[in-house]
Amino acid sequence: MMRLIEIPPSELVVGDELRRSGSAKQFEERLRSSIEEIGLAEPIKVAPMPSGKFLVVDGTMRLRAINAIRESDDTAFDTVPAYLTDYERRYEIRFQTDIYQDLLPSQLAQLVEHLHESEGVKKADIARYIGVSPATLRNYTGLWRLVQRAGQFAKVVELMDAGVFPASNPYAWLRLTAGGLDLVLQQLAGDAKTPETWISEVTYATRQGHVTRYTTSEIESVTGALADAYYVSDSETRSAKKDLGTRRAMRAAPVERRRSKAAVKNLTRVSQHSTDPVLKAAATSFKVYLT
Repeated sequence: MMRLIEIPPSELVVGDELRRSGSAKQFEERLRSSIEEIGLAEPIKVAPMPSGKFLVVDGTMRLRAINAIRESDDTAFDTVPAYLTDYERRYEIRFQTDIYQDLLPSQLAQLVEHLHESEGVKKADIARYIGVSPATLRNYTGLWRLVQRAGQFAKVVELMDAGVFPASNPYAWLRLTAGGLDLVLQQLAGDAKTPETWISEVTYATRQGHVTRYTTSEIESVTGALADAYYVSDSETRSAKKDLGTRRAMRAAPVERRRSKAAVKNLTRVSQHSTDPVLKAAATSFKVYLT
């Protein structure tokens, strides 16, 4: 099993033999934006070297994005979360990682469910084995549930496989009723097309290399603004689930991000309730700086 550790960026080494042959600039920019917004969702994989430093077995693009962020903010990512593996297994682990990365989201979801249901493997062990976070593994469970609901829900997964919808938020779709899903797809299709026609056209365009991509925030917005009748659960239950998800994200967030949020909360309290005008002004200014 791989152990999760925190490593200073200065102790990470990228070797040419494990470096990927190429990358897309647009993907790297999206990756950096994602890490800046929510932190590093997937730890990198490293192996200890005789020198005492750590070889990056998988995650060179994530590390590159982190280093780019640190160029403009040297206080960010004073440590990088990483799964520790054996140096002798570095090529095996890399090959194993590449296999999983070549699978479509729906294929990986099916594999996870097969290992769990048919082979009796704990999902926590599956996450450690393929080197993903527990939150990401929950997403694969969500994808599988969408497939099982069939109909338009399965079409949503097909669009995730094509890269049109992000595969990172299946629960935004799972909270919808069939009518709610049809309404959302109609909004995306526009008045001139049916959801079925829109899905067919988008799928065909993707196969021709013309991909229309929706961001996680766009999907969250369009699926989260419907009337209560279009959701499986009531608003109170959805709010409770959202709060739970927020707490999980906070626990998984980098330490410095949690500290920053706590500092902003305290500064807000001081700026609102302090009777000292100098202290109020200082707290307000520092809050703006942190946010």
